[in-house]
Amino acid sequence: MNKVALALIFISGFILFSCTDSSIVTEAKIDAPDNYWTQKTQMDFPFEVTDPKATYQLFYQIRYNNDYPYYNLWVNRILLDEKGNMISKKLQGMDLFHAASGEPYGAGFGNYFDYKIMSDSVQKFPKAGKYTIRIEQNMRMDTLNGISSVGVEIIKNN
Repeated sequence: MNKVALALIFISGFILFSCTDSSIVTEAKIDAPDNYWTQKTQMDFPFEVTDPKATYQLFYQIRYNNDYPYYNLWVNRILLDEKGNMISKKLQGMDLFHAASGEPYGAGFGNYFDYKIMSDSVQKFPKAGKYTIRIEQNMRMDTLNGISSVGVEIIKNN
């Protein structure tokens, strides 16, 4: 291998690793089987908090398609401690399509759209440890069509 190729590999690796965001606590998605999200399907996202004095931003990441029958989505967000005890529960709504025009929010390709929306800008955790965020759909329908995946992203505020 010549020196130029070796230097390019080194520089590429350096750029790749220097671009990682150390403030991201967790970023995870769960696929909804066959683009259906049932009411009984709870999506659990485990993570660990090492700095309880810090504040955190919580985001939802929703992948949906044009088969989704509504313009909005209501979810329950449940925060559990490491023993599975509920710390808090919050009902939150988000718009996936513009109510008047029907245009989808988020970036898309073809029939699918990825939308990242803030849940909370300042979230505190009572102590360092393991937690789980549980997301449940709350649209009063047993089977919700058009949802491909649901995710959460937790970022430590600097």
